[in-house]
This record gives sequence, structure tokens and C-alpha cells, in this order.
Amino acid sequence: MLISTLMSISYFTGRTILITGASSGIGSEFARQLAPVAAKMILVARRDDRLQALESELKAINTRLELFTRSLDLRDQSDLERFCDWLDQSRFALDFLINNAGLGDHGPFINSEWERVSSMLQVNINAFTYLTFRVLPILKRTGRGAILNVSSIASFLPLPNNAVYAATKAYVTSFSEAVRAELRSSNI
Repeated sequence: MLISTLMSISYFTGRTILITGASSGIGSEFARQLAPVAAKMILVARRDDRLQALESELKAINTRLELFTRSLDLRDQSDLERFCDWLDQSRFALDFLINNAGLGDHGPFINSEWERVSSMLQVNINAFTYLTFRVLPILKRTGRGAILNVSSIASFLPLPNNAVYAATKAYVTSFSEAVRAELRSSNI
């Protein structure tokens, strides 16, 4: 279980959780594992059809779970800003953010397509940082909370043929450690 290695599942009982990149992989697995105990979940991903399928699956796991799914392409800054505005206006007492969304690529940097490189930078660094920036005040209002930033082993060394991906994940790791140090004396 992913969650049990992080903290006790009881920590999440009755909590409101936001998961990015929720439509597949680790993001959907986080949602499945938290669904039995969470009160509310906000699931964000690009692929609406997968989000809808996951929503049906999670409602079968916990009929009392309030689910909010949002199709959101984190490559689009204005869409991300509108989502964060909606999050603020909804007045959710958000307890937990799982920053899971990410993009990767493989191959020599010299052969890469700028559009793909730009997308990785936007999702893995800009959107990730902006969402954390917008969610931290919400967590502060609730007086408690947690953020889980999904990085990669690739963050610890330069990887040929994965140069941009590894560099963006190094940013995630460094940023996470710095913010954690800043928040050490808080309940976040």
C-alpha cells in the first residue's frame, strides 16, 4: 500500500483531499486507497473519461464519499488559475494535497521537441509550484494539513536521455525539502 508507507490511514479519516494527475498510475492508486476513509476528494486530470470511470469506481468503494472531478490541463496556466479560484471560492477545508501530475519524455535533448519540453516545464515545475502556492493558505486556514509532492529517483542525478525530466524532478525534490523546512513549526 502506498499510503501505509507514508503515514497511518487513520490520518486521512474524514479529510478533504486534492489529487492531481488522478486519472491513472500513482494518482488513481492514491485515490483508491484513500476513498474508504476520506470525506471529500477533488480529483484533477486531463482525461475526463478516465476521471469519470474512477469516480464510479470510488463511489462503489465509499458511497458517502463526496467527489469532485475536474478535467484540467495543467499545461494551461489560465485554466489552472481558474481552478484555483474555484477552489478558493468553494471554501473547502482542504486537508491534503497530493501533487502527483507530471510529464516525462525520453531521448537525447538535442532531438527533443520544444513543445514537449515546454509542457514538462509547465506541468512539473510551474503548475506544481503555483498549485502549492495557492493551496498553502487554505491549509493554513484549517490549521492543519499535509502536502505530498511526487518526485522521482531521477531527481537525484542527471540522466542522459531524460535531461529535462530529471531536472524538473530535482526541482520538485529541492522545493519540497525547502518548503518542509519553512513549515516545520506549523501544523502543515
